[in-house]
Order: sequence, then structure tokens, then C-alpha cells
Amino acid sequence: MASIQPVDPREPATNLKVLTGLTNVCLVLIYTAFLYSPSPAVLGLLFLLTLGAMAASFIVRSVWIRRCWTNAEVLAPGSQRSSRSWAVGVWFIPLVQLWLPRRVTLDIRRASGLPDNGTVNLWWGVSVATFVIGTAAGVRSLHQVAILVACALALVKAVAFIRIIGQVTSHQVEALNLPPIPELGERASRRA
Repeated sequence: MASIQPVDPREPATNLKVLTGLTNVCLVLIYTAFLYSPSPAVLGLLFLLTLGAMAASFIVRSVWIRRCWTNAEVLAPGSQRSSRSWAVGVWFIPLVQLWLPRRVTLDIRRASGLPDNGTVNLWWGVSVATFVIGTAAGVRSLHQVAILVACALALVKAVAFIRIIGQVTSHQVEALNLPPIPELGERASRRA
């Protein structure tokens, strides 16, 4: 069996940070749009924008998780409780996605040598709360309060996940002693 080689998680990490922020801003726009009863065209545009951001985020998150899982195996062989494919797949399976992505994230974080600092639990708890409160927003008596709480939680969730992405990525880059990313001009001259 060939040994696992480390892979650079920086590019998908940068893209995932942007997409995480964009996706959650879109969700906040949709939540707040319900307070003002926008036209169907405006609501449709917001839904399409959010759907596109979410789809791109799912793809990039899958790449980032796969790379970080691989690096975690290089740093601490045999420490992952799930396979590389399962680590990516748990994010897409209904019900399973309510607890296993947290475990995968904690495993990657621990194997990367990062101590548990509560960020993963904060992110996960807020993610589940956002889902529950977003669902409760459909109840008329809870509508406005639930929307405002869901908006605040969506932003907290985004900040917490962006922090996790940054911590894991920078720690893996340092632990694996990955070379610096070439500047844009250097990349262009190499291709020519």
C-alpha cells in the first residue's frame, strides 16, 4: 500500500471562506425578505443566488474536507474514525448530517494537533439551532422573532466555520511544512 502524501488545503480553504460568508449572507437576505413580503421575482432571485452559493460551497467544502482528512492521516495515521469518502459523504445524507459532520471536523482538528477550543461545538450547536429556528419561522406566531434570531445565528455560524477553516488550514500547512504559495505573477510566468 502506498503511503498517503500531504495535499495543500489553502486554495479550497480560501474559496470556502468566501462561499461560507456569501451563503450565510444570502440566507440572511432570504430570512429578512420574508419580513417585507417581496415580489415573487425578487424572492426567486434570492433563492437562485442562495442555491448557487450553497451548491458551490458544498463542492468546495468537499474538496477542503477531503484534503484536510488526507493531511490529518499524514499527521496522525489511523486517527480518523471514518474513511476519506465517508468524511465527505456525511455532509449530504439527511439525518446523518445532524451529527456526523461535527465528529469528522473534530477528528480532523484533533489529528492536525489542534486542541478542542469549543469553536466546533459552537459552530455545530448554532448550525442545528439555525435549522430548527429557520423551520420555526414558518409558524405565524413565531415568524418575526424566529427570523431575526435565525439571521443572527446564521452570521455566528458563518464566523465560527470560517474560523475553523482558518485554524485547521494554517495548522496543517505549518505542521506539514508546505511551501509558500507562489505570487500571482510567478504563477503566470511559470505557465508561459
